[in-house]
Amino acid sequence: MADPLTRPSAGDRRRLLAAALWLAGATLLGGLDLPARGFESFRFAPFGIVAGLLGLLWVFALVVAGAVRRPPGWVGAVALAYWVAATATAFRVLLPPPGLLQVGLAVAAALGAGIVATRPDRDGAVVWTGVVAVTLAVLKFAVVPVFQGRSGLPNWGPLDLGEWSEAFRDVFVAYAPQRPAAQALHFTALACWAAALWTQWDVREVEDASG
Repeated sequence: MADPLTRPSAGDRRRLLAAALWLAGATLLGGLDLPARGFESFRFAPFGIVAGLLGLLWVFALVVAGAVRRPPGWVGAVALAYWVAATATAFRVLLPPPGLLQVGLAVAAALGAGIVATRPDRDGAVVWTGVVAVTLAVLKFAVVPVFQGRSGLPNWGPLDLGEWSEAFRDVFVAYAPQRPAAQALHFTALACWAAALWTQWDVREVEDASG
């Protein structure tokens, strides 16, 4: 007979299933790319090693802070796998293209996870997660395109300043434009991740924490 202490209740099972569905949606939608040029639509690209490591680190920090619930037994292991995949995909969406900017932001995100892990507080963890996500989103979807559009130089006589400026710019961020539809899919993936974070909590627990 299974130990009842290791089996989640019916309400917990429903919340786990709903969170898993939201996380699966976040992983699928966040992995879709729609290039700005050409017809290679609906290309699925999984997250890379940088986003994967950040996903592992942030899930660990959120579990320590109590923001992500880990049920006992094998169900908890499966739930964490869903969380890691969806969180890594979220960082794939939020991090700018390769370059020094991505390196700096990845280090900053890792430091943010360290702060969350050393100060276990669920509300504080959610706030830190939101701050990191909004900061990365503003940089990638607003600052980087403006920098790309206004950092070019015209050619001057024999000096090919335009090509030099593009090479120098690519050192910081190798910008790749996206279709608005792709950005909409990625923002929907982030919304699914946030919905999973909310769904896994019991309403009574949220009321007790806020009260």
